[in-house]
Amino acid sequence: MPANLTPEYRAAEEEYRKAKDPAEKLACLEKMLSVIPKHKGTDKMQGDLKRKISRLKEGLQKKSGKKGFSVKVEREGAAQVVLVGAANSGKSALVEATTNAKTEVADYPISTRLPIPGMFQFENLQFQLVDLPPVNRDYMEPWVTDIIRNANCALWMVDAGDRRIEKQVSEVIELLEQRKIRLVGKDAPAGKGSDPVRNIRSIVVATKMDVEEAAAGLAWLQKRFEPGIQVMGLSAMGDSDFTQLGRTLFDLNRIIRVFSKTPGKNADKSHPHILHRGDCLMDFARVVHKDFAENLRYAKAWGEGMFDGQRIQRDQELLDGFVVELHM
Repeated sequence: MPANLTPEYRAAEEEYRKAKDPAEKLACLEKMLSVIPKHKGTDKMQGDLKRKISRLKEGLQKKSGKKGFSVKVEREGAAQVVLVGAANSGKSALVEATTNAKTEVADYPISTRLPIPGMFQFENLQFQLVDLPPVNRDYMEPWVTDIIRNANCALWMVDAGDRRIEKQVSEVIELLEQRKIRLVGKDAPAGKGSDPVRNIRSIVVATKMDVEEAAAGLAWLQKRFEPGIQVMGLSAMGDSDFTQLGRTLFDLNRIIRVFSKTPGKNADKSHPHILHRGDCLMDFARVVHKDFAENLRYAKAWGEGMFDGQRIQRDQELLDGFVVELHM
């Protein structure tokens, strides 16, 4: 059977021939593996590529003295949100549309090889969106699942215009569960449960809603996931207002914003302290500074359900928008 190699593969192969550095060669081989047509005529070529990738990785690991690659993304903002999904599901396009991060948006799979974080502004806070390589059966670095496992939540990106949408979804579920990760809805318990599986609160984002076939894909996703996991339609290319996305992430992470007030001055409402539903006065005091938590005498609060400047108890539950004045 003829291989019928694509221009993308030929270009990556030419880059590989010109590459001199082992890391560059590895990147080229990974790109070749991602774009090579998958059929019986290329089975041997795919095997050769995987062997070359394995040998190069072993050489790089021996050279560095490390066992495997370790890639981390330090958390920033109100929450770290990882973008999870199959190849070409619109992850990079969304990060580029909503943040200042520059991603490699391409019409071939696995154009993203390293995590790319960007800050998404919503009202007076920011979410850190992290573009990741796809959840992929052929090739997936261990550090990808490490980053997913340690994130606050996930956007599960699904190409709603893909006629193989059911296979796309089931493969992501299967591959993540093999790695002890389960994407769950906002009301499910997050973190590690009684089993070793890590639950990550998630939203399913039906992407490419500007494509004609996407409406049917969105309807299928809503029937498949709701009410367990919220499904929202979105087009990174066609939309310009991502307020709904920001509000949904705000709710998913159960965030409340509490503002600190200095006696005799107004609160600065442009810089909230980030807490979560159910947090109380002492949680806020610890976030502001450990000295307040250790030496707090009393506190006054302004907010829903109380009169201005009301003294509150240490176990008083705080709500979004509260202003609190701490006294030592």
